[in-house]
Amino acid sequence: MLRSLLSLGSRNADYIFPTVDPKQDGPNCKLDCADCTVHFPSKVKVENSRVLYGHIKEFHTHVLVATGKSDWTERVENEKGSLMEAFDSSSNKSKHGRFMVSASNLNNPNHDPDDDHQTTQGTTVLLLPSFTFVDSVTTADIREVVDCFIDAPKGQPVDSRLPSRPCQYDYVVLLCSHRRRDARCGITAPLIKKELERHLRPHGLYRDADDERAGGVGIFFVSHVGGHKFAANVLIYRKQAEQMIWLARVKPEHCEGVVNYTILQGKVVHPESQLRGGFDRQRGLTSW
Repeated sequence: MLRSLLSLGSRNADYIFPTVDPKQDGPNCKLDCADCTVHFPSKVKVENSRVLYGHIKEFHTHVLVATGKSDWTERVENEKGSLMEAFDSSSNKSKHGRFMVSASNLNNPNHDPDDDHQTTQGTTVLLLPSFTFVDSVTTADIREVVDCFIDAPKGQPVDSRLPSRPCQYDYVVLLCSHRRRDARCGITAPLIKKELERHLRPHGLYRDADDERAGGVGIFFVSHVGGHKFAANVLIYRKQAEQMIWLARVKPEHCEGVVNYTILQGKVVHPESQLRGGFDRQRGLTSW
């Protein structure tokens, strides 16, 4: 059972992820990037007064449904005939509790992104933090996905007729781009993606949709995750560390620190204003 730590203020001891330390990370570790190539337009207004840490809904698995699109109907779970609707059904619950389901711009070879209807060949889903792709999933297969993959011991799939494969990335970054839910997400997500990619390239970690090399960072757009008034919301999954770090209020000038410290080292630069929560499976810690 994961142990939950709630925020008791802004003291570093309350965060489950370490904060950058100038003594260890250099005197400039808390400085934001000064040479950003993009900036948010002035019309993007973000809520900056509320405490964020420890105020997200608990979930144990994140299901990304490949749609090939970066925007969706306002409530994806109400999209008739979709996997999002099927996963949301009360008959497909997990014994471990809530799992989050997001539509994503992951490509699905069996699906036309301009067609809102499920194909008979099924759809690909990515399960996090197990970093597992399950292919050819139809609405009739959801119970099997839950039983054989989501509820599998330690996230290791058990025998299933559904084809599955490991996700090749070492890190997966999710950006809420759901414009029809909130315009701020649709505006900020592409700008954050562009700036993250700029800082990943010198590390040799940038991967585009057609790059199948092992390792690196996959960046994907997802539907509403909650807290759009805190845009940009950035969820970072770290495979080897078995972590999910959820940041908010991320601007382009923060992306250098997000890459160098949060993605690569699991450290947070501005936890007092940006850290919403997450989990660390190796240490058995969560912050909801």
